[in-house]
Amino acid sequence: MNYRLQILFLAGVVLLGGCQEKHKEPNLEGIKIGDLAPTGRAGRAVQPRVLQTTNINVITFELPAENIRHLEDIWKMLNAGSLRYNNPAGFAANGLQAGTGKYDAYNRIIASLESADAKKLYTTSLLIPNGQAEVLNIGRLTRKTIISYIGRRGAIENADVGPGILGLQVSARQFSSAQPVANVRIVPIISVPTDGLPPELAERLKANDLRFYSAGFRAIMKPGDVVLLAPREYNPDETTAAGRFFTKPEPNTIIKVLLFVCTSIT
Repeated sequence: MNYRLQILFLAGVVLLGGCQEKHKEPNLEGIKIGDLAPTGRAGRAVQPRVLQTTNINVITFELPAENIRHLEDIWKMLNAGSLRYNNPAGFAANGLQAGTGKYDAYNRIIASLESADAKKLYTTSLLIPNGQAEVLNIGRLTRKTIISYIGRRGAIENADVGPGILGLQVSARQFSSAQPVANVRIVPIISVPTDGLPPELAERLKANDLRFYSAGFRAIMKPGDVVLLAPREYNPDETTAAGRFFTKPEPNTIIKVLLFVCTSIT
């Protein structure tokens, strides 16, 4: 009986020993680090994609409403004819005014705003991936409400919106040129906050964003170029983009003035 047990024990040891092969290290002799990079078609290495961005600083000022007439000197420095409006009549009906200039106008614009008692609030840096958009936050709608606004064809429309962000959607698309150039589009928007939400849910909520296309425009910008955007005159009518986005009501009525400065295109 003991003899049979010994034979079974020896057979088990042989079988186990045959199954446990030693772990072999991969042979890397002669292989270069570059050979380990992922490859595309025809065995060519995949090159990392460089993220293209248009970088814009937005300086926000607040100006006493009664001093808005002082902006006339600034508008004379700028060129409104180079802008392209989504709807020229709609842009005018929304009570807005905009103009473009070169960097040499920057210091003169700042000096004129200071002489008009404009208060510089803050500077927001927008790093806009090519072909995409960022939202510049300039206010907040604290509750759900029905608002009236000027639609695409200039007609007054109503929408159920809020709570949300009052802002400007700023998008940029670069195009081939001898020097860095981007087509920058600016559209007022009431956007639903989606911070911290799953991408799928955020995408569905964003479909409810209200864009004021009739008040939108675009500008061709190079590094150093500036765009000034402000109400054309003081008008508290919130049906207009100027009244809803750029005007704070009494007792101390003020208007917002935004200066966009293209710092780089990479």
